[in-house]
Amino acid sequence: MNTLDNYSIQWPHRWRFCKSHIEPLPADEMAVEEPEIDTGSAHTSSGGVHIENASLIPRSETALNIEPNGMTRPQAFNLYTSHLLSTWNIRTYEFAAIIFTAAAYPDTLIAAAIRGVVRTLASICFSSIVGRWVDQSPNRLKTLLRTISANRLAVIGASMLWFFVVEPINGPPEGAKFGPSLGDLSSKIILKGAMFGLILILGILENLSASGNMLSMERDWIVTAASDDGQPYDLTHLNAAMRRIDLICKLIAPILISVIVSATGTRIGVLVVGGMNAISWGIEVFCAKRVWNRNSKLKATKVVSVQTERGNIVPDLRSRSNSNQLSEDFRRYFQDFKHYFSSQVWPASLALALLHLSALSYGATFITFLLSVGFSLDLITVARAAGSIVEISSTVVTPVGVQYLGKARNHGNFRGESRESEDSETALLDESPDVKRRTETGLERLGLWGIFWQLLNLVPVVLAIWSLSSGMPDGSLPHLFSRILGSITSQPLLAFVLFFFLSISRLGLWIYDLTTQQLTQTMTSPSQRSSFTGVENSLISVFELVQHLVAIILHRPEQFKWIACMGWTAVAVSTVIYTGWVWRMRGHLVHWERLGKSCECIKIRLDH
Repeated sequence: MNTLDNYSIQWPHRWRFCKSHIEPLPADEMAVEEPEIDTGSAHTSSGGVHIENASLIPRSETALNIEPNGMTRPQAFNLYTSHLLSTWNIRTYEFAAIIFTAAAYPDTLIAAAIRGVVRTLASICFSSIVGRWVDQSPNRLKTLLRTISANRLAVIGASMLWFFVVEPINGPPEGAKFGPSLGDLSSKIILKGAMFGLILILGILENLSASGNMLSMERDWIVTAASDDGQPYDLTHLNAAMRRIDLICKLIAPILISVIVSATGTRIGVLVVGGMNAISWGIEVFCAKRVWNRNSKLKATKVVSVQTERGNIVPDLRSRSNSNQLSEDFRRYFQDFKHYFSSQVWPASLALALLHLSALSYGATFITFLLSVGFSLDLITVARAAGSIVEISSTVVTPVGVQYLGKARNHGNFRGESRESEDSETALLDESPDVKRRTETGLERLGLWGIFWQLLNLVPVVLAIWSLSSGMPDGSLPHLFSRILGSITSQPLLAFVLFFFLSISRLGLWIYDLTTQQLTQTMTSPSQRSSFTGVENSLISVFELVQHLVAIILHRPEQFKWIACMGWTAVAVSTVIYTGWVWRMRGHLVHWERLGKSCECIKIRLDH
């Protein structure tokens, strides 16, 4: 292991050892690509050394571009740039593929439905497998670069096919004396269908590689490279910045590609999408390599658990029949779910996945309903943009809220255990657990505020939808609902209530999403972190599929009110699940003693 004899004179003897950084491991399970340093008077550990004064690093260390003090500004800039390009390309193709499908098959929704079902089923079946692959890959750089390359190749290949598919098969062109024969039309239809089938296969690869890129970046890279809690580039701030990038791309990318397609045509839009992916590919790889080369934590070979190593990494395919291999794949698939539900944080993750059962968002189903009841596309676009701005603001609110609400560190349990039962000697020697407690306390409390904020603000939205539903019989509403909705029957007021409360509810949703993401990052085993999120993504796809199936069954606009009630109920169930989990983790929900003291103070002031 790395030791420090040659530099004992150059470096001051001020060392801090954090419990979270000292994790002794067998030599064969840990390989850190750092410069060799001889043994000396300074005490070290296999988990790593923390140097308080980074400015005193010797030149030999600087020459190797290794910065051992956690995330720095140049590293963060390159990390954000790589993530920005990846997210921009993913969001652009996600929306562009919808436009291309509509252009290729303009008179039917079957192609769009087939594409949606295929992507969803692929995510359900393979998301946990992608997560397990990320966990089992020992080299973080190779894992990330493979996901980037697979995604770029899939999009570029699909763009080549889209170029020939997007033009619909029409009759004879103007001026033509004879139209195409029946055989020619049939061959063109078959060829177009075959190319669309290849696009679907490449779409599966694009979807899974995008999922792998997200898992590698959000569940491995930033968790490993983040600075200690309380530092400028700690995990809370990195999560917020990465999610801010994602939401900004989600807002701007669809608008830009829509403008390009409208102004230049669908085929030019296809070329733009493919060209952007080809150009950004090298830049993403370059930025990722710069971060990896400068961060010793990322360069360290990932530790893979013994169970994973024996069961999952290199199966002997030659010694197994196809049936045995299939049963082994199923066993691993369900093993991922077993690990998921054995984790301490699974209720919070399940509550987050359950929120995707709700259609109360600016998605395709809800927008279709709004158009059917008479709202203009311009108004819906403005409301959707306002909702996106509110979503982006959650990335600013979350770090501040976590820091503020984490101040209640001396109240309640920590991960379901009493804080007073800690070893006092460990507490004196190690300050980092106290910072860790404050962060997790802030995350749990802010997540509770976020999900309750969403639940309460969706109540006026559901009431407005009930009022908007057309063809509703007079006696179908309960008497109380009729009295409430009687005062908001005017269209402008309904529009304000609907869009205002739906937009501000997005603040609570993304606050809860960010806090739960960090809780799952820190409360799951590093060797199972990505597979855990892969199972979470599979559950999200299941709930989204259920939502789409319900929308197919209740397809009439006047029936959307029942879909809205189902969505609000899903949010309510998620709130109950998360509230119960926080109660189990912290031992309480409300500081009744503080509330009692406040009431006593108010009473004393009133008496005087």
